[in-house]
Amino acid sequence: MKTIKYLIAGALAMALSAPAMAQEVDYKTALEPVAKALESNSADANDLIKKYTKEFKKNPEALVALGKTYFGEKKYAEAKAIGESLINNKKFANFGDAYILLGDVAVAEAQDGDAGPAANYYETAISVDPKNKTAYERYATVNRNAAPEEAIRVLQEYKKIDPTYQVEAKVADLYYNQNRFQDAVDWYKKGDASNYSFTDFAKWAYANFFRTNYKDALAVAKQGLAKFNNNVDLTRAALYSSVETEDFTNAVNYGKVLFDSTKAPTAMDYSYLGSAQLGVKDYQNAITNLSKALELEPKDLKPMGKISQAYMGLGDENKALEYSQKYLEKEPNPGYSDYSNLADIYTKKGDDAKGAEKTDWYNKAMGVWELMATKAPSIADIAYYMELQIADNQLKDKSKVNELYQKIITTDENKTDLSSNSKLILTAAYLNEAINYNNTKQPEKAKEYAEKVLKIDPNNATAKQILSFGQPTEEAAPAE
Repeated sequence: MKTIKYLIAGALAMALSAPAMAQEVDYKTALEPVAKALESNSADANDLIKKYTKEFKKNPEALVALGKTYFGEKKYAEAKAIGESLINNKKFANFGDAYILLGDVAVAEAQDGDAGPAANYYETAISVDPKNKTAYERYATVNRNAAPEEAIRVLQEYKKIDPTYQVEAKVADLYYNQNRFQDAVDWYKKGDASNYSFTDFAKWAYANFFRTNYKDALAVAKQGLAKFNNNVDLTRAALYSSVETEDFTNAVNYGKVLFDSTKAPTAMDYSYLGSAQLGVKDYQNAITNLSKALELEPKDLKPMGKISQAYMGLGDENKALEYSQKYLEKEPNPGYSDYSNLADIYTKKGDDAKGAEKTDWYNKAMGVWELMATKAPSIADIAYYMELQIADNQLKDKSKVNELYQKIITTDENKTDLSSNSKLILTAAYLNEAINYNNTKQPEKAKEYAEKVLKIDPNNATAKQILSFGQPTEEAAPAE
């Protein structure tokens, strides 16, 4: 490459400090003003491009770099023209990057996701330049949906050329980008993690996280952090996963590292740090960070429910009630803990009140569980069971308790896929009926329900006693 003058900001400046045999100018440096001119649609762009192409007309790498610059500005026709001029030049016919550039343009211009033309360019790049790693990876990427086995085969072919190539991580990355997170996890496990980049570890951790495998996500994040200490992406994954596994103390520590390492914390960062602080009973800081999360992302209402819990921890029941009510009013899909939080606030209010006001608060708490049973019918039995605890323990209303046990039986009796918790609750409901019928001298009905108890809990002593004509005095066993 001959000695040239540097092109800076569209003007020529002589490298005065260079000796007679001046250093060669890196084409990347020369391309910088060209890129800026294209980005800003400067009137100087054409002149700069002419000078650049004249200077580097014998350097295919430099010309492809110009083509990539066009591509980045979505000037696909200009990028394509450069690629075609190179592959039509016998001197550069085996320059794989030219075919890759044309493949990239074909992907950008593809109609209805047709990857065929691009795949052909990438395949040709492999053929003429068999050591070009990018060609293999691009070919695999465009085939990942239509021919995933072919994509994997091609990447494995490159590993034969470069045994250090992390083909498993690359295949995992392809699956990750398709939101096929379990496939991504499986491939990350197959590879040699000692050679993984921090990006590999981060995507591996998040693939587990998105599958709600929080324990595994945390383990991978820790493994990555042992190699890439305090990496922001891995620290973030560790914070999120620690909160989800209720390891709040370590979550707070990860949160401190994250906020020291990043200049732009996200709403989720604030939300998870606030949740961690709530978990360690650092209520005031939890409120501060959860409020910041709401400020940055008002549509995500989950922090609002946690702010209520934090105020409850501080003993400010009125504020806790305010946030809990707002949250349940606005959140379309509240969870069990959200209902539980509001019901607990009402119950606590009732515990502290007197007379008719006490009963009103308890009824409000029961109303929350009724609302949950309506909005979340799949766990209605749990709502009814929590409601009857208030009827039994606070209101001493045996009639209401029996009514709610009947609701549980109606809800669960004909289900064939009951969870372990639902089985416990249904057992308690059957046992309550058996005892009631036994105590009212209706032995046949008592036996009927006692037998239902034993189908779920074959060793239940109270049910066995009823069946043997005993007179049990114990109450129905509580569900756990």
